Amino acid sequence: MSRVYNSLFVAFTFVVFVTRGEVCAQTSRLQGDDVSKLANGVWRIRFGRPEPDVPAAFRQREAMTGQINGIGGAGQVPFALETVLFRRASGRLVVYIPCNLPEEEIYGFGLDPGAYRQKGLRKYLTVSAQTWKETGASHGPVPFYVSTAGYGVYVDTARVPFVHVARLTPKGSRTNGLAKAQLETSETALYAGKEAGGQLEVVFDIPAAAGVDVYIFGGPTLREVVQRYILFSGGGCIPPMWGLGLKYRTYTKADQSTALDVARALRDFEIPCDMFGLEPGWQTHAYSSSLVWSPERFPDPDGLISQLDSLGFRLNLWEHAYIHPSSPLFDPLGDRSGDYLVWEGLVVDFVDTEASRLFADFHDVQFVRKGVTGFKLDECDRQIITDTKPFNYPYVTSFPSGIDGDQMTQLYGYLYQKAVYSVFRKHNLRTWGDVRATGALAAPLPFSLYSDAYGFDQYLRQLVNASFCGLLWSPEVRRAKSFEELANRVAMSAFAPQMCLNIWFAPNPIWLQYDGEKNRVSELLPADEQTRVADMIREIVNLRMSLLPYFYSAFYDYRYQGIPPTRSLLIDAPHDQKLLDVDNQFMFGKSLLVAPFMGSASEREVYFPSENDWVDYRTSIVYKGGKSYQFAGKPGEIPIFVQLNTLLPVARPLQHVGPDAMFEIMVRVYGDAPSPFTLYEDDGETFDFEKGERNRVLLEWSKGKGSVSRYGRFEGRRYQINEWHKPRLKVFTP
Repeated sequence: MSRVYNSLFVAFTFVVFVTRGEVCAQTSRLQGDDVSKLANGVWRIRFGRPEPDVPAAFRQREAMTGQINGIGGAGQVPFALETVLFRRASGRLVVYIPCNLPEEEIYGFGLDPGAYRQKGLRKYLTVSAQTWKETGASHGPVPFYVSTAGYGVYVDTARVPFVHVARLTPKGSRTNGLAKAQLETSETALYAGKEAGGQLEVVFDIPAAAGVDVYIFGGPTLREVVQRYILFSGGGCIPPMWGLGLKYRTYTKADQSTALDVARALRDFEIPCDMFGLEPGWQTHAYSSSLVWSPERFPDPDGLISQLDSLGFRLNLWEHAYIHPSSPLFDPLGDRSGDYLVWEGLVVDFVDTEASRLFADFHDVQFVRKGVTGFKLDECDRQIITDTKPFNYPYVTSFPSGIDGDQMTQLYGYLYQKAVYSVFRKHNLRTWGDVRATGALAAPLPFSLYSDAYGFDQYLRQLVNASFCGLLWSPEVRRAKSFEELANRVAMSAFAPQMCLNIWFAPNPIWLQYDGEKNRVSELLPADEQTRVADMIREIVNLRMSLLPYFYSAFYDYRYQGIPPTRSLLIDAPHDQKLLDVDNQFMFGKSLLVAPFMGSASEREVYFPSENDWVDYRTSIVYKGGKSYQFAGKPGEIPIFVQLNTLLPVARPLQHVGPDAMFEIMVRVYGDAPSPFTLYEDDGETFDFEKGERNRVLLEWSKGKGSVSRYGRFEGRRYQINEWHKPRLKVFTP
C-alpha cells in the first residue's frame, strides 16, 4: 500500500468512524489497543492506527536495547499503564497521562528557553525561529517529559500538539466542596492562573492523527529515565576530536583573501581553533541557496581548502535546504519537492529517498570529497505567527512522498541532518555541524543546535532543558557591549557541546572590535585593548582545550550510557529538592559543575548538590554539598568546581587537533579515595570505534600512587600520562 494511499485510508476510516455516530466513543476515554514491553523500563502503548510519518519511523539508529536492559533499577512507574487513556474528538486525538503525585515536578519538552519547571503550564510544541515566553515553541520542541517521580513519557508525533501539564481540572474529578469565596478586584488577580484540582493529568492535544504510539520510560529516578530515552533514540553521537575545539565563523560577505587573513591571524595570536566557518557569502546566491561557490569572492575554493588544511583548520559551510533556480540541484529536485517555494527556492522532500539521495550525493561530490568537513544547516525552522512576511511554506503544502506540510515543518531539520550526515557515514568520516532546528530522538545526529536568542538566561535554560531530551545546544558569541560581557560570553561558550565564535555580521575579527555596531563601521579598539581581548580569548580557549580529553570521554558516556555531556544538575542529583529551580548551573562531563557569570557580572551565588562535596578548580577550596556560597572573580573566570574524590585528566593545550595529535596529560587527584576515570582512545576521525577499534585508558589511584591501564585493540596512542598531582585541599571557612 503506497504512502499516499495509506494516508487516504486513515482519513477515510476516520470519517466513517465519525459518521457512524459513535458519539460515545468520541467523547469517552479509551484504553490503548496494545501495550508492549520493549525493554526493561520501556513500554509502548498503541492507540488506533499511528501515522507513518513520525520521528520513530526516521530514527538514525535502532534502540540500544541491551544497554537499556543494563541500567540499574526495576524501571517501574508510579501509575498503572492502563490509566494512560485516549480520546478522539473533533478531528483531534487526545492523550491523558496521570500526574497526580502532589510532590512531583515535570521537566523537558525540548529546547525551551522560557521555562524550566513545566508543571502548570500549557505548551505549544512547534518548531520556531523565535521563542514565545514559556510556551515551548523553540528550535527543538520535543513531546517528551520527565518527572521527579521517576518516569518519562514520549508521544511519537510529528504534529504540533498542545500539552497541558497538570493544569486542567477534569469536571468528573473536581475536589469535593468549594474553595472559600474570595472577591478579587485587581486585574492581575482576576486573570491570574488558578491551581488545578481533582485528578491531575498531562494532556496531549494532537491535531489530525487517528492513532498514536505513547512510550513510557521507568526510573527508578529521573537520571535513569533520561538514559533510557537517549538509548531508545539510538544513543548519543560522538563528534570527531577536532569537533570539540573552537569554531570561528567569519563575516558573511568575506571573500577568500579576507577569510584566509582571519585564519592566519588566529594562528598568529595563538588562539587555538579547529574549525573555520564560512557564512552565506561563499555562494552565488544564498536566500535561497545555490550551493555553488561564488567565483568573484572565492575564485579558488580548492586552494582555500588546501590552505586552511595546511594551517590546521577544518572547513564548515553555511547553507539551507531551499534550492535556488540557479542551483544544479534545482531541475533534478523539481519533481521531488513541495508545491510551494521559499525565497523562490524548492523545499526538498527529504522523506522521498531519491530526493534525499540526490541532495546528499551533490554534497558528496561538490564538497565532502574536496575536503569540506562540516555544514551549518540554517533556516530549517519556522517563523512565528506574528511575522507577517515569513519564509515558511504553509502547512497545506503537498509533497510527492505523501507527507503533509504540518509534519514536514516539524521534521525538516531532523531529516535535513540525516541527509547530510549520510555523506560522511558513507566515507567513514565523522562530522560536527550546526543545525537550526531538530526534534525527538535526535541524539545520534552529530549536530549542535543554535539560535538567534542572545540573553544569558535563555542560553543557560536552553542548555539544561535540552539535556532532558538528549539534545545538544551551544550558545554562539557574536557581540558584546563591554569587555566584561564578552569575556563571560566566551567563557560560557567554552563549556557548551560546541564552542563557537560566530562573527557573521561583523567585517573585523571580534578581538579587534567586540561592539557589533562599531565593528560594522571599522571603529576598532586601541591596540592595547585588542591585545587584552585576544589574551582573554586565548586563555579561555586554552582552558577548554586542556579539558578536551575529559570531555571526549563524556561523549562516549552519551553514546553508550545515554548520559548527556552537558546537563541539568537534577540528572546527577535527582533527590536534591533544592535543585528543582536551579537552571543557571550545569554539569560538564562526569565531574565538573559550571556556574557562569551572567551578563557583565563578576559575582554570583552557587548551590552545590547535597550528595557530594565540591572543590574549586582554581583555589582547591572544598565546599560542603547542600549549601549555597557567594563567588567572585575576574571577567571570563567562570566558576568551575570538581566533585570531591575525582580523578581529572588535564591536558597541555594544543593549537588544533590534528590526525596524530597526542595529548600530554597531568592527572589531578581530588580527595583521598577518588573513583577511577576512563579516557577513550580512538583515531578521532572515523567510525572504526564502533567496530571495536578503541581503547579504554583506565586511570586509578591507590595508596598514594596513580596507575594507567589500557584495554582494547586500537593500536595508536592519543594520551601520554606524564604526571599525577594531588592538590592540597583547604576546607572553606566563612
